[in-house]
Amino acid sequence: MVSRALFMGGALLAFGLGAAAYAHDRAAHNEPAAATVWAERTPEFDYDPPVPGTYELPELRDAGDGAVLDIRGAPKRLRDILRGKITLLSFIYTNCGDAKGCPLATAVLADIFRAGSDQPDLAANLRLVTLSFDPGHDTPKVMAEYAAPLLALREGRPSCEWSFLTTAAEDDLDPILADYDQLVVKNLGRDNAFDGTFEHLLRVYLIDRAGRLRNIYGVSLLDPRLLVADAKTLLLEERGVRPQ
Repeated sequence: MVSRALFMGGALLAFGLGAAAYAHDRAAHNEPAAATVWAERTPEFDYDPPVPGTYELPELRDAGDGAVLDIRGAPKRLRDILRGKITLLSFIYTNCGDAKGCPLATAVLADIFRAGSDQPDLAANLRLVTLSFDPGHDTPKVMAEYAAPLLALREGRPSCEWSFLTTAAEDDLDPILADYDQLVVKNLGRDNAFDGTFEHLLRVYLIDRAGRLRNIYGVSLLDPRLLVADAKTLLLEERGVRPQ
């Protein structure tokens, strides 16, 4: 089992290296020191991202609901957390040691979280949600410890809301995973017992302010530039801007 401390080190290292496609190229763009600039291209994502508002995102279906717990252990409905802002939802478990799994998803959300510090419109309208699929280990206390160094990345500046959630038991978790078609399988070790790790598909979900699923991102699409462009496209859609 990979320790949470090791996981967090890996996630934050990935963030520091510009996980997936993010870069702070301030000088080249004549930006002030506090500003954030998205890289134009990287080896991972060697393309120009779409311009927000020049395309439409289909309404796929209503986003799934379920009983969850916040980092204080307070019971919530996932539906209530998702509504009211544009949301990026990621399923993870804190002991994940796959560099292209949970650490990558968390690092990409951390990139976007930091970007919100320099983009007031993004900060005011975007919510990030990280939901554990390992309730046996990832208690509210564990999720609070996991969240602390990530939330500290805002460095005292306003940024996106970032909620960290778990569930009280697998009976609460299973229908949520089913609603999102999120594949999670326990790995078995000696004596056919759960070894604390999972096989899972990496997925991040874009949900609009009304609680409708608008996009799903796998590893090949986890480019922060694309996720932000899609979120801004939904903002423009709300304001009546349509592609010409």
